[in-house]
Amino acid sequence: MNFVITGASGASGAGKSTLLEYLKSLGYACREKVGRQLVREQRGIDGSALPDQDCVAFRDLLFEHSIAAFDQRVVRSDEPVFHDRSFLEAIAYSAIIGASVPESMVRAAQLRRFASPVFVCAPWREIFEHDAERTHGFDFACQDYAANVSVYRAYGYELVDVPQVCVEERARFVIEHLEKQSLL
Repeated sequence: MNFVITGASGASGAGKSTLLEYLKSLGYACREKVGRQLVREQRGIDGSALPDQDCVAFRDLLFEHSIAAFDQRVVRSDEPVFHDRSFLEAIAYSAIIGASVPESMVRAAQLRRFASPVFVCAPWREIFEHDAERTHGFDFACQDYAANVSVYRAYGYELVDVPQVCVEERARFVIEHLEKQSLL
């Protein structure tokens, strides 16, 4: 089963990646955040498919790579896989940059479904920070968060807010929520 943990962009400091690293340390399969990988790759080749250069090209690569991460096979089909964001974020990003969503993206997103619920981490000002790949401000993180929540709802997903507590408690919250629904 594919689960997604979403929220705001990498600039948010919402704790998504920390939560996923912790789940990974507990033995769960996790897929890394595609956006950060793309930024590193594009900078490494002096590419322009970056949010501050060619945001449509960045969106397209983000969608393509996120689809590939979703389609990647796991060892056991019943093994839960947690994704750090998803291809739906590329669709949400389209609204932020004022770009239309290609029909091919809509179809691809409709054909691939994550298990419900989708876990949502809101922007968290107390842990927000910038780094070489996190160049957006907190206001953008809030805008990105709202766009992502809107798209997941539009695609029919149940959303569950992850509390802003220590990582161990966030992981316990996610695991217990899934266990109560007999999904783990």
